[in-house]
Amino acid sequence: MILRNTVPAAVLSIAFLCTGPLPSIHGGGRDWPALVAQRTGNQPVKPGAVICIGSSHMENWKSVAHDLAPLAIHNFGVGGSTMRDAADDFIPNLALPYKPRAVLLYEGSNDIEGGVKPAEVLGSFRKICGETPGIRIYVLGIVPSPGKRFEKWQEIKETNALLKDECATDPRLQFIDTTSPLISAEGAPKTDCFIKGDIHMNASGYKVWAEVIAPVLLKTEGLLE
Repeated sequence: MILRNTVPAAVLSIAFLCTGPLPSIHGGGRDWPALVAQRTGNQPVKPGAVICIGSSHMENWKSVAHDLAPLAIHNFGVGGSTMRDAADDFIPNLALPYKPRAVLLYEGSNDIEGGVKPAEVLGSFRKICGETPGIRIYVLGIVPSPGKRFEKWQEIKETNALLKDECATDPRLQFIDTTSPLISAEGAPKTDCFIKGDIHMNASGYKVWAEVIAPVLLKTEGLLE
């Protein structure tokens, strides 16, 4: 990989900070400035960064700034969220105000688990696309968590297919298959990529994400030759 040195040095050292309890973003207690301040260490969000939006799988990606360097990254993922949350709240409050060069989006797990149909997930994603003219959006495939959530594997595959097809209709959209690399040859979730007894990924799982996502973002954003 050859990195182009096109990013100012001031943005290369952005760290992902998250200390203390998160401010409430559900119900009527949303405090977007407080959430942003916590995640950035009270540093200003400069235009031209990549804003990460998503549920707990995104929120828990603590090494994202390192994994996607030298891009300037801000992780505003919020556990428990859905594609509808992203469309109704996160995009207008956590992405658009900061004039990002791109949005890295992970939603869908909680939608499917909550009984939302794949077509409804697509509908919310289309709303996101309508809210973000001129902004590139990278869409991550749904994590195939082990246990009860994997019982909805067919819905996960259907949702991924709909999102992938939608991304193919617009050159600023790109679907990244982060699902297949987490599935074993036997067709089950790779247990070594997940916290034991949990739906969330461990460091090995996020290593898979980094290996799949980084080359796509760096190339598309003009940092790889």
